[in-house]
Amino acid sequence: MTNRFSVFIFIILLAAAACKSDYEKMVERELAGGIRHDSLFLGLHFGMTRDSFYEHCFRLNQQGIVTNGPQNNTVLYAIEGYSQPIDMNFYPDFNQDKIWRMRVYFNYQAWAPWNKKLYAEKLVPEALDLLGKWYGAGFLSLKTPEGKPFWVKVNGNCQYLMVVQDEKMLRVEISDLTNQPEDKPAPKPGKDRPVWEKKPAEK
Repeated sequence: MTNRFSVFIFIILLAAAACKSDYEKMVERELAGGIRHDSLFLGLHFGMTRDSFYEHCFRLNQQGIVTNGPQNNTVLYAIEGYSQPIDMNFYPDFNQDKIWRMRVYFNYQAWAPWNKKLYAEKLVPEALDLLGKWYGAGFLSLKTPEGKPFWVKVNGNCQYLMVVQDEKMLRVEISDLTNQPEDKPAPKPGKDRPVWEKKPAEK
């Protein structure tokens, strides 16, 4: 699933690059400005080491701000203030033991397969509103060659990309365009323990 979705993200970026008047010019303009935006959310940031990420999430958990995500493989942050409470699950990718990309998944807490009012596509406007509050407005609404919609924004070194992953979830990838690792599998945390206790042996 992860590899298949990574291919899909790659296709999306190719589609975005084809729209040079919008996406590619935005990338060129933002990177040329030399401005860095490393802050992510909840005190997390690009360049944070693996151990620092776990320790920070452990402190957030002690404060009651976050908890364990599904199968303990993500960190769960509950968001209020919208039409329905929203679950935000997140976990980073590391390059040379430092965060270079954050994978985020949004879904309505009350989602059910029979309730189409709470499907992921209905969450798009509220997710864009939330991301706009955090990172500013200016998301481009584009489509892949197959017609699948996606939303993207570049601010300095930071790219925000959102797609509808399935009926339940929106997937957002926040990546540092100046720190792109080689294409290799990311280390996966083990099972049965909270994500902030999972420290892969390999560095």
